[in-house]
Amino acid sequence: MIGVAYTRDPEVVHRLKPEPITATEAAAQAEIDDLDFEIVRHKLEMIAQEGKETTMKLGASNGMRWGDVAFGIYTAQGDVAVVATGIWFHAVLGQIPVKYIVKHWVDNPTVGVKPGDSFFFNDPYICGVHPADMGLVIPVFHGDTLVCFVGAIVHSGECGASEPGGVSTSAQSKYDEGLKIPPMKVGENYQLRDDVLTMFSAMVRDPRTLILDIKARLAASRIAERRILEVIEQRGAEFFVGSLRKVLTVTADAARKKLSLLHDGTFRQPRFMDTVGTEEGLTKIGITIRKQGEKLYVSFEDTSPMMPQKPLNTYFQGALGLIMVYLCGWFFYDLPANNGLLEVVEWEVPGNALINAQGDAPTSLAPYPQAAFALGVFLIGARMTYHYDRSRAVAAWMNGFGVPIYGGLTQWGEPCADITPEMNATGCGARPDMDGVDCAGSYFATMSDCSDVETTESDRPFVYLFRNFFNGSYGHGRHRGGAAVGMGLMTHGSPFFLMGAHGYGSKFPSTLGVFGGYAVPPTFIQAVHGSNVNQLLAGSDPQLPKALDEVYGEGNPEAGTRAFHHMTMMPEPFGQGDTFYVPCGGGAGYGDALERDPQAVIADLRADLTTPFAAASVYKVAYDPDTLRLDEEKTAELRAQARAERLRRGRPYSEFVKEWSQLRPPDQLLKYYGTYPHPSVGIAQMPPMPMFA
Repeated sequence: MIGVAYTRDPEVVHRLKPEPITATEAAAQAEIDDLDFEIVRHKLEMIAQEGKETTMKLGASNGMRWGDVAFGIYTAQGDVAVVATGIWFHAVLGQIPVKYIVKHWVDNPTVGVKPGDSFFFNDPYICGVHPADMGLVIPVFHGDTLVCFVGAIVHSGECGASEPGGVSTSAQSKYDEGLKIPPMKVGENYQLRDDVLTMFSAMVRDPRTLILDIKARLAASRIAERRILEVIEQRGAEFFVGSLRKVLTVTADAARKKLSLLHDGTFRQPRFMDTVGTEEGLTKIGITIRKQGEKLYVSFEDTSPMMPQKPLNTYFQGALGLIMVYLCGWFFYDLPANNGLLEVVEWEVPGNALINAQGDAPTSLAPYPQAAFALGVFLIGARMTYHYDRSRAVAAWMNGFGVPIYGGLTQWGEPCADITPEMNATGCGARPDMDGVDCAGSYFATMSDCSDVETTESDRPFVYLFRNFFNGSYGHGRHRGGAAVGMGLMTHGSPFFLMGAHGYGSKFPSTLGVFGGYAVPPTFIQAVHGSNVNQLLAGSDPQLPKALDEVYGEGNPEAGTRAFHHMTMMPEPFGQGDTFYVPCGGGAGYGDALERDPQAVIADLRADLTTPFAAASVYKVAYDPDTLRLDEEKTAELRAQARAERLRRGRPYSEFVKEWSQLRPPDQLLKYYGTYPHPSVGIAQMPPMPMFA
């Protein structure tokens, strides 16, 4: 029996790659015909897909509604073999809690793993992200034999932190972040335990949503269990177990073969963030990816140090999970999503870095450095894959989140706490042959949705004044990034309600373009307390803003006390009729903006997807402002002048570097950075985490 794990278990979180094959798996795998394997693999994918859809249909949180869901089938050793996902990084991270259960509870006499059991977890050290991401898995037995696990991981809206909405922007330790449950038995004999659910309910602001989401995960898991047992009855347990292993084996082999087609080389991409919680501050994540043979070697050298009392830290496994966003969605898009893909990835993480949280450091805002890392991988991936498959060399999308969070009482007097679904209303990055898709989703949750406005309004104490395309949300280029949405919210009907936001990217662009494309522009939030919008609505004022750009226009009749905020805003009270204006980030641009088809610029003007200012100053397009008829001759002249001006301003790279290297941000912004410009210089180093084979 393995000893009881009363403390964290670092050995488990390092086991991201497939476990060693067992003799039973090897023998069973060798007997499986290729045709039979493809049939059962497809069947398992459909089982997982049914699990995902069932979870979404039955859940109550916004994460359930919009598809922030991953439903997995895991081997008896804990490897994720088959996954249906609206959010890619759980395709890898979901296995850690399962492996924890296998290691610590299977043979434990006080816990055990039996038919009818169910296990809940949300400790980010185990799950890899932050406490709002919660999971439930069940063991599947055939007779007395454990054959696999199934379960769902979903972002639920409330975890009982010091602030509502699943995060704590001001957390100073992990103890400010609410519910943190390592894998814990919450059900047995095919029933959830009422005492455990009662305890959970007492620890969060919105117990109804939390419990309904738990039950949704369990219901979906039981359906998957039944489907798997049907497969076993048809083909036998050995066939099923061997097929799960073969999925991993085939995926790893295919990943090695595909990666070997890329040129060897070393690629570097620094990533910067402009906020530390609610405080302005510069931090850096250094990313180096070396491609050699059939391997990718990932290093986080030259990264800002861990911040023991700020919530911007992340666990290293969370960042590595984000590499799956790129691998699953873009490069290995034609391969199954499972941890067999990580057979081609090795990693090394500094011991004292914000990317490798230790001790009691808070991690509520871990999605920020994880996103920064992932968007850096996009930039590297575009350069790394261009020669092999030009269509995969896409620009990144979404700026540094920008997601409203809220908590309080609904218009029906019920408690609520969550985030709004517009995280999945961002535009995707531009591509070599076309613009990015408008309102495509989120790069890490591309199978997800942003929900209908009416659905969100039905049980949340705010109404949408508007939610439509924001024409200032994307990066320009030969192909522009996809436009995201901008929205205006007005609170109503609640005696007590808080609103805030979490994100970064208000001081400088956080998502860069590729091959000359523009970055996604910075964004900010506006709150108006004591607003008169409700009165203006009653009078059907024709000048009432109908889009985000009109909010800042001279003709806006809204009165009240305006306040502008960074994308990370601590929740504050919102009274009846107060308004909240939030932009989402679009996609970055691809290629030189002067090479964009002028008629495409005209089409964007007609659709209100770009502005006259951008058409004139960025794209150098001349046209009749009344008819929007293109002046081809004048456009060619303006573009020739712009290119000549570029040559006039140009200078040798060595001169640019000499001048640029003398610049330095103000010291007050470098409080958390580490030694400038290279954070790792002068930092007291803990032993580095080795590259695991």
